[in-house]
Amino acid sequence: MSTLRRLCLTALLSSTLAGCLPYSQNEGEYEIIPLETLRDDCGLLEQIRGNLQLSLQISGRVVRADFGVQNMQLLGYFLEDGEAFTADGSVANVSTTVDGANECLLDQVRVHVDASTRCATEFQGQLRLTYDARNNAACTCELWFRFDGVQGNTRCAGNP
Repeated sequence: MSTLRRLCLTALLSSTLAGCLPYSQNEGEYEIIPLETLRDDCGLLEQIRGNLQLSLQISGRVVRADFGVQNMQLLGYFLEDGEAFTADGSVANVSTTVDGANECLLDQVRVHVDASTRCATEFQGQLRLTYDARNNAACTCELWFRFDGVQGNTRCAGNP
């Protein structure tokens, strides 16, 4: 292969790859700050508040996140516009406490996140956490809330 062909191929490949990563969201650790509780059947927000961290990794359109609640891993993608993303995750056979007293063996814990980029260090969105227990209605709960995700206490300019 000639040197000219290699240079042209390298330039073409570089310009193609540069277009694959248009997302301005930083990777790394984010604190999830609840803003508005939409539903909280069993007082879950207070129970999980200390675990509301998200470690975000981005590869092309794919979003991966380690979520502090139940050490869950979320997988999702950036939407077509590149400013919003969605991610889901679940774990099975989890033992936990609900309502501060009920010991529960959950069949499944599920999380769904929808978020929009505000700037490189902040996103906002909605999170839904579901506890499923087929044999114990007192352990079946849902928590829905709106939140800000902030990296390193660095909010966007003009956002308190």
